[in-house]
Amino acid sequence: MKSVVQWSYESNYFAEDAEEDILSIIRYNIGERVLLVGNIGTLGKRLRMLGVHVTILEDSAYHDICYSLIHNENCSVVKGCLELLPFSDHCFDKVIVLNQFNYTNNQSKALKEIHRVLNSSGEVILQDPNLEKLKTKLKCIKHRLCGERIKYHSPKEIVKKLECLNFTGVLENLKSDKYIYIGKKIIED
Repeated sequence: MKSVVQWSYESNYFAEDAEEDILSIIRYNIGERVLLVGNIGTLGKRLRMLGVHVTILEDSAYHDICYSLIHNENCSVVKGCLELLPFSDHCFDKVIVLNQFNYTNNQSKALKEIHRVLNSSGEVILQDPNLEKLKTKLKCIKHRLCGERIKYHSPKEIVKKLECLNFTGVLENLKSDKYIYIGKKIIED
């Protein structure tokens, strides 16, 4: 088994202030079922302490060490990806995707899968870099120059994609480096 020192572990695995932003913005009830995706840090553990049933979608190879398990005890961790969610229809009250959506290969398919697993009044919360900020644009250019092939979307593009899939929502934190989209699934008649 490899030690933690051999891995490229970052001590600030998830910025605490971003975690506080998410906890202060979302509404949650005891017994709700939440799916967490992305760089979640200790958010799963904190939601679990508040009485929420948390499932974490881990898409990285965790042969020896799974940081989602280390940082989020008492949470279920399931291996999978956003494009092919290994869950039945309408099984979550909320899907929270943190700093991961732009790294998804097929974003349209991922949004359809999120729509499928949410119950009829479910919510989706997305947090990603805000491309309307110059600092964030420069970081994206730097990543592209280093060989990263990621299709970044602006917050307005994400809202349009979600509206096409019967979500209605609002953008928060537009003045910061990372936006937060909170959307609710529209019930079709």
